[in-house]
Amino acid sequence: MSRPGVFTVALSLMLLFWGLARVAIATHWTAPPEAKRLTNPVRATEASVKKGRELYMWHCAKCHGVRGLGDGPSVGSLRVQAGLNLTLLGRETDGELFWKISYGRGEMPPFELILKPEDRWHIVNFLRTLHSR
Repeated sequence: MSRPGVFTVALSLMLLFWGLARVAIATHWTAPPEAKRLTNPVRATEASVKKGRELYMWHCAKCHGVRGLGDGPSVGSLRVQAGLNLTLLGRETDGELFWKISYGRGEMPPFELILKPEDRWHIVNFLRTLHSR
């Protein structure tokens, strides 16, 4: 194969991979089955929801926005939409939300490296209040 032919094939493969990656990021994010079985050890008390809100505002709202609509101040620098699907959020277990917060995806960091498990559960408790609004 000539050098221009190799370049064309390589460029085509790169564009295909980039397109598939963007589709995968844009599709619904599913936690693994074992995440569904995780039980929230933190009761959703007023104090827990308040702590979760504080943590969310500090770590999450810059992208996800105050109400989870993806309208935070950093959203312009993101390659993907950062809004939380509040309908799907209501269908997911606490364990699935905890797993997503813990492991992150794409531009969302794995918060297991940043926040203690208890703090991630507080955020889950706060997220439940977004769904009920």
